[in-house]
Amino acid sequence: MSSELKVDTISEKTSAAGVTIDSVLIKDGLVDGKDVSTINSGGLILLSSNTPSGASSVTADNIFTSTYTNYKIIYALTVSHSTTSTIRMQLRASSSTDTNNTYTSGLRTFRINADSEFETRDDTADRWDFTGIDATQTNNRCSVDVTLFSPKLTARSAYSGTFFTDEISNQQFGYMGGTFENTTAFDGFTIFPSGGTFSGQINIYGIVD
Repeated sequence: MSSELKVDTISEKTSAAGVTIDSVLIKDGLVDGKDVSTINSGGLILLSSNTPSGASSVTADNIFTSTYTNYKIIYALTVSHSTTSTIRMQLRASSSTDTNNTYTSGLRTFRINADSEFETRDDTADRWDFTGIDATQTNNRCSVDVTLFSPKLTARSAYSGTFFTDEISNQQFGYMGGTFENTTAFDGFTIFPSGGTFSGQINIYGIVD
C-alpha cells in the first residue's frame, strides 16, 4: 500500500534543528550543508568570487577541501602593463606559496589577426602560465576557463583549459595544460600578472562528483 502526503509547508519542530527527510537535512536554506542556489546545470558549486581592481595578485586560501576532487577557475580580466605580461598561477598549502621548479605547462596559441600559431612549453618552472599578453597597451582583456584536477589530494595536480586575449592590434586564443610534479596536497592558490596589474572577476567552483 502506498500513500502520498501533500502539504504546502513543512516547518521544523525544534528551533534551529531543521527538517530531515530520508536522511537528508534541510536547514536554513541549505541541503546537507550545501547552498543549492549556487548549483548550475553544469554541476558546479560557486565557492568564491573575487573582483580585483588594480591588483598585483589575488590569493585564495582554504578553498580546496575534501568536499570536491576537481575545481574550475574562470576569470575575465583587464590587464594594464608596460611590458610583455603573462597571467600566472602558483599553488599554496597552509598559507605558503610553493615556488619549487616543479610546475610544467604548455600552451598552443592561435593569432587571429596575424593568421599564425605557435606553442610554448616549460617543464621546470616555478608557476603555471595561463595566457600571454605581448603587446604594450594600457588595457588588454583576457579570459580563461581552467579545470584544476586533484589539488587537495596527495598526488600530482594537473590542469587544462582555454584562453582568449583581446589586445588593440592582436587577438589570440588557445588551449593549455600542465602538471605539478610533486605529490603535495594544496588548499589554495595565487593568480598574478608577470607585469602590471589587473582588474575584473575571478570565480572558483567546486565540480560536483
